[in-house]
Amino acid sequence: MTNLADTVGRRSTPYPTEIERGAIRRFAEAVGETDPIFFDVEAARQQGYRDVVAPPTFGISLPRHPIPGLQMVAGLIHGEQSFEWGQPICAGDVITVTDWVESVRQRSGKFGTMTLVTLASEGVNQAGERVFRSESVIIWPEGVA
Repeated sequence: MTNLADTVGRRSTPYPTEIERGAIRRFAEAVGETDPIFFDVEAARQQGYRDVVAPPTFGISLPRHPIPGLQMVAGLIHGEQSFEWGQPICAGDVITVTDWVESVRQRSGKFGTMTLVTLASEGVNQAGERVFRSESVIIWPEGVA
């Protein structure tokens, strides 16, 4: 197994995805959205969007390539998540997602040593504009390989 500290700075291969109306609709339904801009092209255009717009957290559901040397294993804990949004994601956009290891640090507690890995993701549209950035902290408890 790769030493987790050695993965800092490693990036996935960028993964482009063309955004489809059906994918936006399914995601919006799954998260309980009811605003017509997520379902109806005309409603979205009346609000100034090019096409139906994706809910803010849609970007995290997009496919991505793995980060070289980083293997997610059973027993990991999702510790925290944060998002920043840029341009809206609309149907017809091509969003390219890249992930990387931002940092690795260790913390000791009453249950042993934990390794905290901060993963970052960024999505950009076909114009090179950022549509989202997210960070998540994944906890590797002691003994998880």
